[in-house]
Order: sequence, then C-alpha cells, then structure tokens
Amino acid sequence: MKKLCFLLLILATVGGTVFAADFDILSYPPPVKGGNILIDAGLGIRGTGYSNSKWRIPPLFVQVEYALPVQVPISVGGLFTIYSYGYNWSDGEKWTWTDFTIAARGNWHWGFDINWLDLYTGLSLGYTVSKWKSNWAHSSWGNNSGYGGFYFAGQVGAHFYFTKMIGAVVEVGYPYWIKGGIAFKF
Repeated sequence: MKKLCFLLLILATVGGTVFAADFDILSYPPPVKGGNILIDAGLGIRGTGYSNSKWRIPPLFVQVEYALPVQVPISVGGLFTIYSYGYNWSDGEKWTWTDFTIAARGNWHWGFDINWLDLYTGLSLGYTVSKWKSNWAHSSWGNNSGYGGFYFAGQVGAHFYFTKMIGAVVEVGYPYWIKGGIAFKF
C-alpha cells in the first residue's frame, strides 16, 4: 500500500508539472518546424530469452520522418530495425535467430516551449520477418525456418538537440524496450 501511495504521489507531481508547463498543443516545439526531416540511428535494448546467448548483430535501428508543413505538429516516416543472436547448447546444437522490422510511423510532437527538447508520441504499423537457423536435425522449428507478421505498436520518445541540427534520441516502444542514439534534423 505504501508503494502504491508513493507511486500515485510521483504521478501526481509529474502530471502537475507537465500541465503547469507552457505548451501549445497545436504547434511544433521550438527545435522542430514543418518541413524538417528528422533522422535517428542507434542501438536498442531487448532480451534474447536465454542468459547464455550471444549477440551476432546488436539491436540496431534507423528511422526517418518528415515534419508535415501543416497546422498540426505531425511527422510521418519509416523505421528499420535488425538484430541477431545465437546460442550454443551443451549437446552441440547451435542456433541463430535473426529479426528485422520495417514499418511506417507517425508521431505527434508536443509543443513545449523548450528550445532544445522535442517530446513525441506516436503509432507504428509494420511487418517483422524472423529467421531461425539450427544445426540440430530434431529441432521442432525446423533447421532453416522463416516467420513473419504484421505488428501495430506505439512509441514515446524525446529528441534532445545540442545544436540546431544534431542531438540525441531516446524512445520506448516496439521492437526494442528502449532505444537511443544520435538524431539529425535538416
């Protein structure tokens, strides 16, 4: 009960601070303008499911968005992610899992009046392709199988601009728990 009360107190404090800030819901934040191209690239964090597995390709992402030159602060664009990990079992079995995602995304940029900060929330719709490879003849998934499927996800993130064109990005959402990297704005 104490933890729940403490959590509610934190949420009330953060919520009150956010709503006390000066922002315009129908305009881009100061670092972003309609017509800008936003490019982000970096690393993500996600689990592999096995404690002894090793990354073959770390969780990488690239996303590009175009800030629409309209009266509402919306950007649209795309996302590409890739990662691969493998596991060596004690009985000699080796397998590799590779996953890549391509998606369309749209974000709403919150108009807080902070010159270096761009907070956004959005939705993604895409397709994920997974490839399983194993040297074990009795694998229930097959020795060289491919899987794929559509996904629908949300994201929440922030750009922190150090200069007019370069900054950092941090985002939570699918397909990585959290991702961060470098941000460019043109």
